[in-house]
Amino acid sequence: MFLLLALLPVAVLLLFIYFVDKYRHEPWPEILKAVAAGVISAFIVLTVVLSLNLQFQPSAKGAIADAFINAAIPEELAKFLMLWLILRSNKHFDEYFDGIVYAVCVSMGFAALENILYLFGEEDVLAVGIARGVISVPAHFLFAVAMGYYYSIVHFSHNITRNLRLFYAACVLVVPILLHGLFDAFLMVASYSAEQMNFTFAGICAVAFVAVCIFMVVFAFKKCKRMLDADKQYFDMLAKQQFNQYWQMSQQRN
Repeated sequence: MFLLLALLPVAVLLLFIYFVDKYRHEPWPEILKAVAAGVISAFIVLTVVLSLNLQFQPSAKGAIADAFINAAIPEELAKFLMLWLILRSNKHFDEYFDGIVYAVCVSMGFAALENILYLFGEEDVLAVGIARGVISVPAHFLFAVAMGYYYSIVHFSHNITRNLRLFYAACVLVVPILLHGLFDAFLMVASYSAEQMNFTFAGICAVAFVAVCIFMVVFAFKKCKRMLDADKQYFDMLAKQQFNQYWQMSQQRN
């Protein structure tokens, strides 16, 4: 039961991103390799966080520090490392949208193991499983879209200035870390404030959390559309070149 709750949202989002990539699907062995790399990234984070054992005071500031230092920064760094390792010599990484596909696969591998660990031994498996399937797993998906988008920009954009290229390279990590950190921070501060009976501040943080979620959905939709449009332009140009070559050859034969 808990395995189904843990893995079903991951599988749904993997299939979703696979079919959104409508021009040329990535091979399933490469997709599964990326998911496995994501699982490895979760083990890396677990090992690092447990070994450092950084504790923060039970306060709003402590919750923010916990959100960034124990979650957003190590998790996105580990996922980026795995993404770089699987793409540095991947011959199938030949479209703009591919960066998003592989980043999502890595992130879903991470989310799968994280979900299993959260639900294992949980008393109210159904409630926690549904909550994580609706909130946490899609959040990892959205963080990955940001990482994959900027990764593809850096990889394929050869005509931009050096400074702009460095900016996009920084965004590969900075943007998902910020999104992840704000997502966790607002949620954790809202929870802490509610426990302290500070319901006004808890409500403000809850509204901010919803705003961050809406922003991430809109951001991800726009970035996915931009990458798909870039791929469409490329394939249209390729088809036009092939048609012109065929036309020239047919004219020469005649």
